[in-house]
Amino acid sequence: MSGETYHMISGHSKLEELVDGKMSYGYPGPGYKGKDYFVNNITGATGNTGEDWDNAVDQVDEAITLSAAYLAVLEAADTGNGYIRNRIFIQGTSTAYDAITALPSYCDMIGIGADPRGNGAGIARIGADSGTGGGLTGTTTARGLNMRNIQFQAGQSNYAFQATALYRCVIENCAFGTNGVPTAAPAAAFSIGKASGLVVRNCHWINASSKDMDATDGFQITGTHFHNSLVENCYIAGTATGVEVISTCTHGYGSMFKDCYIGWGGSTCAIGVDDNSTDGHIMFVGCYTFATDDYEMTHNGTGRIIGCTAANAYAT
Repeated sequence: MSGETYHMISGHSKLEELVDGKMSYGYPGPGYKGKDYFVNNITGATGNTGEDWDNAVDQVDEAITLSAAYLAVLEAADTGNGYIRNRIFIQGTSTAYDAITALPSYCDMIGIGADPRGNGAGIARIGADSGTGGGLTGTTTARGLNMRNIQFQAGQSNYAFQATALYRCVIENCAFGTNGVPTAAPAAAFSIGKASGLVVRNCHWINASSKDMDATDGFQITGTHFHNSLVENCYIAGTATGVEVISTCTHGYGSMFKDCYIGWGGSTCAIGVDDNSTDGHIMFVGCYTFATDDYEMTHNGTGRIIGCTAANAYAT
């Protein structure tokens, strides 16, 4: 990736900077207590320490467990100091990683390999390449998580990425979509219950192998809170809706979808944005939608449509 520099600190490889300076993963020197964990499902093994490539673990969930345990040790030893940041490096290989049911807090998850806007070998991808399983599923809450360059994939009626709550997290250059050609679409590519301070940037909603199998909902907000959050410069596709906000969302203040494409991907999409929130005013600013419904952008609740373009009809 352009702009990457590597340094050796205390025997560990330190990734100091990522593309365009958008997010720095550099740590402030060799005395910092954060640890690196390494994942490779070809050369790694269950039970390894995960602390260098020669002792990598073989699945992402094991690295997440190790990271959480280490932060708990720091917190127990020095109350209030459990917010040290760790990093998990996930090597893209010829094989997809097992689905995960939890995310780490105060951690950077970095996919090493091909860009996730694609299909197959070399991508750090989570979720099986076939079948009905999901990528990230379950009731997971994360705080202070940064993710980059990872693909999450799902099969029939499942979820590529499903989280209960994300607080003060950044997701960049990731992809969410289908695993090959399932017999039916995933329920949602990205589903979030509650979010505060969430940034989703430069991400892609994707069909892995077939143009005719986007997820039913692209970006789904299912809980009460989606505030102080930003979704920008993303390609968001679904077949029923591109972005769906259900009526239980009563705290959408300070949040914005900005400069996104929303709607029709490889498959037709009925509604680009269906915002049913009952309070809070999520802003949709400078977005483009393409859908088959007469109303490509509907804000049945309190969302605000500002400077958006609906390709087939008009914003209402």
